[in-house]
Amino acid sequence: MMLNKIIDDYVVSDQISEEDVEKLKNAGFKTIFCNRPDNEEQNQITVKSIQDKVIESGLNFVHQPVIGGQISQDDIDQFSDYYDEAEKPIFAYCRTGTRSSMLWALSESGKRPIDEILQLTSAAGYNLNNLFR
Repeated sequence: MMLNKIIDDYVVSDQISEEDVEKLKNAGFKTIFCNRPDNEEQNQITVKSIQDKVIESGLNFVHQPVIGGQISQDDIDQFSDYYDEAEKPIFAYCRTGTRSSMLWALSESGKRPIDEILQLTSAAGYNLNNLFR
């Protein structure tokens, strides 16, 4: 599990395990976002198994599966609503962390300068330059 901080209240990662949930709780996260659909690859941990562990740990869980390259304005708007309503800090994951970064970046595009968004995501390890071209 990687902890790639985009901003203080939003950290992204690759796929997590059930064992990671307690570590995330101990790190102070209040909400876990999953942006990955089930069955993307063989032997992938199911969303339900992570969700059950998150809820058992007393954290909040949001599942918003999206497919890279197919993120719609509705997806961005839904993410923005989830983000605004979520107890923070938020830990978000998908297969590599890129989709979780993209959703945040696109939802911030009307609120922050694009250069700032790209700088923040790049510092977290995600090159999203092509996202805004």
